Amino acid sequence: MLSKFSVKKPMTIMVAVITVIVLGIISFTKMQTDLLPSINLPYVAVITTYPGASPEKVEQGVTKPLEAGLATTSGVKEVTSISSENMSMVVLKFTESTNMDSAMIEMSGKVDQIKGRLDDAVGTPQMMKINPDLMPVMVAAVDVDGLSQEEVSQLVSEEVIPSFERLDGVAQVSSMGLVEKQLKVTLNQEKIDAINDTILRSVDSKLADTKKELDEGEAKLKDAKSQLESQNKTQTQKLLDAEEQLNEGRSQLNSGREQLNSALTQATDKRADLETQKQLADVAIQKLQEQGLEVPQELLDTQAQLAAGLEAADAGIVQIQQQLEELKSKESELNKGQTQLEQGKLALSQGIATAQAQLLVQEGKLAEGRAQFDQASEGAYEQANLSGQLTKDTIGQILSAQNFSMPAGNIVEDETAYAVKVGDLFENEEDLSSLVLFNLGLDELDIVTLADVADISFTDNSGETYAKINGNDGILLTFSKQSTASTVEVSDKLRGQMEKLEQEYEGMHLTALSDQGVYINIVVNSVMENLLWGGLLAILILLVFLRNVRPTIVIALSIPISLLFAIALMYFTGVTLNIISLAGLALGVGMLVDNSIVVIENIYRMRAQGLSAAKAAVRGAGQVAAAVTASTLTTVCVFLPIVFTEGLSRELFTDMGLTIAYSLVASLIVSLTLVPALSSWLLKKPEKKGHRLFDKFTATYGKLLALALRRKSVVLILALVLLGVSIYGSVQMGTAFMPESDSNQIAVTMEMPKDSTTQETRDMADKVAGIVAELPGVDTVGAMEGGGLMSGSSSGGAISMYVILDEQRDQNSKAIAQNIIDATSELPCEITASGTGMDSMTEMMGGSGIQIDISGDDMDQLKAIAKDVAAMLSEVEGTQEISDGMEDAELETRVSVDKNKAMEYGLTTAQVYQQLAAELVTETTATTVTLGGENYPLIVADDPGAALTRETLGELTLSGTKDGEAVDVPLQDIAQITHAQGLTSINHENQTRLLSVTAAVDAQHNIGLVSRQVESKLADYEVPEGYEIVIAGETEMINDTLEQLVLMVVLAVVLIYLIMVAQFQSLLSPFIVMFTMPLAFTGGLLALWMCGMEISMISMLGFLVLAGIVVNNGIVFIDYVNQLRASGMERRDALVRAGQTRLRPILMTALTTILGLTTMAMGIGMGAEMIQPMAVVTIGGLSYATLLTLFVVPALYDIMQRRPVKNVQLEGEQVDQAL
Repeated sequence: MLSKFSVKKPMTIMVAVITVIVLGIISFTKMQTDLLPSINLPYVAVITTYPGASPEKVEQGVTKPLEAGLATTSGVKEVTSISSENMSMVVLKFTESTNMDSAMIEMSGKVDQIKGRLDDAVGTPQMMKINPDLMPVMVAAVDVDGLSQEEVSQLVSEEVIPSFERLDGVAQVSSMGLVEKQLKVTLNQEKIDAINDTILRSVDSKLADTKKELDEGEAKLKDAKSQLESQNKTQTQKLLDAEEQLNEGRSQLNSGREQLNSALTQATDKRADLETQKQLADVAIQKLQEQGLEVPQELLDTQAQLAAGLEAADAGIVQIQQQLEELKSKESELNKGQTQLEQGKLALSQGIATAQAQLLVQEGKLAEGRAQFDQASEGAYEQANLSGQLTKDTIGQILSAQNFSMPAGNIVEDETAYAVKVGDLFENEEDLSSLVLFNLGLDELDIVTLADVADISFTDNSGETYAKINGNDGILLTFSKQSTASTVEVSDKLRGQMEKLEQEYEGMHLTALSDQGVYINIVVNSVMENLLWGGLLAILILLVFLRNVRPTIVIALSIPISLLFAIALMYFTGVTLNIISLAGLALGVGMLVDNSIVVIENIYRMRAQGLSAAKAAVRGAGQVAAAVTASTLTTVCVFLPIVFTEGLSRELFTDMGLTIAYSLVASLIVSLTLVPALSSWLLKKPEKKGHRLFDKFTATYGKLLALALRRKSVVLILALVLLGVSIYGSVQMGTAFMPESDSNQIAVTMEMPKDSTTQETRDMADKVAGIVAELPGVDTVGAMEGGGLMSGSSSGGAISMYVILDEQRDQNSKAIAQNIIDATSELPCEITASGTGMDSMTEMMGGSGIQIDISGDDMDQLKAIAKDVAAMLSEVEGTQEISDGMEDAELETRVSVDKNKAMEYGLTTAQVYQQLAAELVTETTATTVTLGGENYPLIVADDPGAALTRETLGELTLSGTKDGEAVDVPLQDIAQITHAQGLTSINHENQTRLLSVTAAVDAQHNIGLVSRQVESKLADYEVPEGYEIVIAGETEMINDTLEQLVLMVVLAVVLIYLIMVAQFQSLLSPFIVMFTMPLAFTGGLLALWMCGMEISMISMLGFLVLAGIVVNNGIVFIDYVNQLRASGMERRDALVRAGQTRLRPILMTALTTILGLTTMAMGIGMGAEMIQPMAVVTIGGLSYATLLTLFVVPALYDIMQRRPVKNVQLEGEQVDQAL
């Protein structure tokens, strides 16, 4: 038994106490301080750029592939996206149990796969965890007396910003309003045109000489062709004549041959006849001679004539044959002549061909020379126009390459290394001016330098920045912390560095316009102060009731020891000091003395009855040990269901649950160890001081309790009526995510119409800042150009203002914010103002105001529904700034490329975009030059007069190819240029198109009540099939959080019931105590109703706490009644006796908790409003629950516990007397 051990070994307890004190103090000094617990939002954003793409193209080409691919990532709960001009943002919401590091790795792999399927122009998707640490810790203004804006900018950029960046915990320092001096090289078209003229004159002269030479060569070639043609005709005629003579001779020869052949044939035939006749004559003569007959003379004469005829015939044949031979000889001569003629022809042909070939070669050379001349002429004229070569990109590349100095390596000689360095940096303007760009080699112009084609001058961006502090030019610095760093520690370091810089640089003023750290300190200190006052009031209650310093000292000592014990446990479990955990400690101050009060009161009562100090300490603590343990467990188990919740409920309530659990467990241990040990030492002398007033009050209570037991129905009906009234009141109450809290600073955003110029925006900002600065309660006004932290800037321009309020102001930040809106309502601009307490946090977590999401596929149908819903919202009282999600976008110029026409010139849409995008960029940063010890960015810009306009855009010439040749084609020839209003963005939720209708709620209305009216109107709206309307934003966040809290309460009730079953060893008795829970909620709701507060997440925390603490007194009461009845006392007598006996500890425990929270409930101190609803609920519920414990619980016990209580084995009569 702990109490017995503590009384026997007090020194062990003292050592343990000293250890707790040391650990607690060390832990407190090392604990991280923040406004809220560390919130790990399970969100990842994937941001992808798509230059030049419309929202529709981004949706189809980037967003949808990313959504489809990333939706399968492990743990993804919801996928939302925004497809806007040039950019896609896909946001993935994961389940609470997802390991975000593993999810990021998995997403990285999926993104790499998807990237390969995206268009080449799409940038690499960038993944980023969404974290509240993205909000800046501080925004500060810098100005220096006696220094110009340029000098201040130089000092800030070279000394101030680096000094802040070196601080531990500072992640990034961003500046606004810095005047940055730069060296600007602006191309001068007039200078370029003059150079072009000079080059052109030189080109004309050289081209004229070359053309003369070509003309002379062409004339000579023409004469040679004429001579060749004449000679060819003459020789050809001669050959024709010779050929004609040969043909005539051949004809005659052929004719003679034919005649000779004919004569030869005739002579041969004639000879044959003669031969035949002679043979006949010879035969006849021979026969005559053989016959001896005389041969007639005639026959002989005939024979002789025939012989003579044969000779003559032979001679004729020979002569003919000789003539034929002569003809053959002549034919041979003719053949030789023909051969010679053919050779002559061939020789002539070859000669002509050779001559013609030579002429053709010469002609080809001349033609080639002419072509080269023509081409050279065109190229020379093109080269004579340096405009195409002298672009900002070319000049930038040359400047970057020439401003170069780099070690190339080492040369080693005699074991000594000599560094070799290549290049030199520009040292002065002259180096830049005289930089040679081209070596033309012309007589009139040998080289072209940078000064010949451009104007070189120093400029700054003073016209591009806007930052003012109380109407004076200044520089704004925005500080972001590392995710693991403490906001307060970073803020303290920043402020310390600010003081150091102000001392180091005379006349420098650093003013914090927005500082989360200061706000956190104010809020935390306010809660700490309330906690201290609560402890003092609790001790005062003890002193009033006990009227004895000694037991009061015991309780007073138990408070800091229990707190230090809890703080040590908080430190070792990673719980930070924030408004939620401190609220838990504040509750704990009132509750942690409950156990000690019950124990010390019982010990004090037994000591007064005559028991020794040691026995009274042991028995008094032992008698109530089970009851206080059970009551502690019931309160602790209220927060156990947190493990079953999700989202913000778990993130925010875990710290409070752990803090209260630690403080109550510590108080239980202290009450059962330290309190008995101290009591045995401090209560050695028996003291019994009368308390006549309280004794009369106790007697009166006994009579009233006896009356209530006789009129139980009246008591119960009255309780039920009040319950009904509170339920009705709760329905009429509004709801909110976080209660509004006061702040020492206000964030103001001014937005101008879309067609406003920059100067008009700045002039209006000066006017607004002047009006705001004159309002009561305003101390400092700082302004910067650009949208606020949580709002994007519009095209017309937006100015963010940080308003620091006077600490001695009469109004809170909400009222002053409304004053700002009212004072500027007549100006032609839109002004929004809000305290920077929890507003920005609420907006980051889910958005503020009314938001209605409409989902479906067809954009036109979505627009129609959005218009209807916006019209409904305009009819709801309390709504303002209604947006249907389709505000007019800027007029955009759309270039629709005809793909077929573009391909005729070898151009794709992407190539058209690339060339057009390059032309639209008017300047580029080439390099950084160091002149006179100062670094300047070197900017190369186009001639302002050559900038494209919407009228001249179509005339822009693009480089393409046609028929294998490079050509220039006007943009208007391959594209249609139109001007139209474009969609600003396309939203998706779970891969379905989404359109959001939003509205702000004015200061006189509550978002919960307004949301109910909106829901009732939407219930009557007929939604087309395939489309869905959902109320989202802050309302959804409130409902989700309240649902989680209700779940926690239900689970807590179940656990409390089980604990009481174990305590009472009865299934029925716990219901007697648990009936006080809904009735205690009655008290909390009535308190909220009477204070005019809404039901918020913080007030629900009060109901959650009530579920655990309202049963504590009932447990102690019923436990004592059961002990009395077990000792033999009659039921009603036991109820009255227990009521009178436990009246003092019940009132003491209730009042200590109530008074401990009184300062919080009164909202004393800045930031106290944030936890004020919890204190109000706790006070109202506990007050009502105390009344219930004293009257309703006895009445219920009398009804439900009629059976006798089983006799408990007691130690003897002494215990009965003690009872």
